[in-house]
Amino acid sequence: MTQKETILAVDKNEEVLALYRQHAKEQGYKTIFAHSAEEALTMLEQVKVDLVISEVLLPELDGYELCRQLKANPQTSKIPFVFVSEMTELEELIVGYSLGADEYITKPVVYDQFILKIQHILRVNKKNEEVQQQLDNYYKTAMQAMTYSSEIGIILEFYKVCISARSFRELANYIFMSVKQLDLKCSFQVYDNNNKPIGFTEQGELPPLEMEIMSLARGQSRFYDFGVRTIVSYENFSLLIKNMPIDDTDKYGRLKDILGTLCDAISSRVDYIFANDSLMQKQEVVESVSITMMDVDSSFKKLQKQNVAAIEDMLEELEEALLILGLTEHQEENILSIAQNCLGKTHQAFCHGVEINSKLEELHKRLVTIID
Repeated sequence: MTQKETILAVDKNEEVLALYRQHAKEQGYKTIFAHSAEEALTMLEQVKVDLVISEVLLPELDGYELCRQLKANPQTSKIPFVFVSEMTELEELIVGYSLGADEYITKPVVYDQFILKIQHILRVNKKNEEVQQQLDNYYKTAMQAMTYSSEIGIILEFYKVCISARSFRELANYIFMSVKQLDLKCSFQVYDNNNKPIGFTEQGELPPLEMEIMSLARGQSRFYDFGVRTIVSYENFSLLIKNMPIDDTDKYGRLKDILGTLCDAISSRVDYIFANDSLMQKQEVVESVSITMMDVDSSFKKLQKQNVAAIEDMLEELEEALLILGLTEHQEENILSIAQNCLGKTHQAFCHGVEINSKLEELHKRLVTIID
């Protein structure tokens, strides 16, 4: 066998202990001895034992009490226990079984059978430990899978809700909500086209030092770790996680993968919000130009009407004045000709204004086409 199992034998009789030693040694087992239950309990605290063999009748604490205390202790409860006794009544066997004993061997001991039983108990116990270890591993794997599935669900939910964010404040709130479900705390910072940072926390604005650290970390790797903190940097934003589980290697690595997926979604939404803001600004420019052009057109037409009306009134008043002045027909014609000439120039100016207005309208259409 690759490793000697250790057997603790408990009996007040030294000769019996010597026989245990002899037969156990022949099978390659290591044997340690105790003459009382108290001594055995002390040894169990100090030595790793694979099997306990105990006489029922012991001084002070008997074998039953030794078994009861051993099975009540989580550190020793899984150690196989074998009673050895001259008492063979059913009641005695039931007591031993009720206390959690694995075997009850009667005296006088037939050592060939004794060794076979010991081998069987140790073999079964080892097999049970292997099965328990497999079950523990399966349980751990299942729990990790369930945890990972839950964490993926959080990310999927973030993907669904973040598309409704129309501002960086809204996006930051969705980030805080999702990260909080991962038992993490964070700060969020975006950078405009001039690399000016805009920071967000659940409480409000970012402290200046935190903003500076997040900005400087952009020149490092995608994930910049310092203590329990990790900064995830993208071209258009930074995410500072303030309480990474550095003592849990599996969870730490898993959360980094999840944060990478989360930040991919954040980056896309940040790009969209920037583009949408730019589009809205352009649309505002077009609307402003449209309103201005409408005002210009309306004012221009109104002014032209006023000019025409003023000149027509002037001509009428001039004709009346000429009748009073007593001018010759030639003089009247010259004055009226000057007035008519002025009216024609005014009309030409109006037509030129119409032409300018048409060009402005064409410019407006081109701006609308570019925006769309």
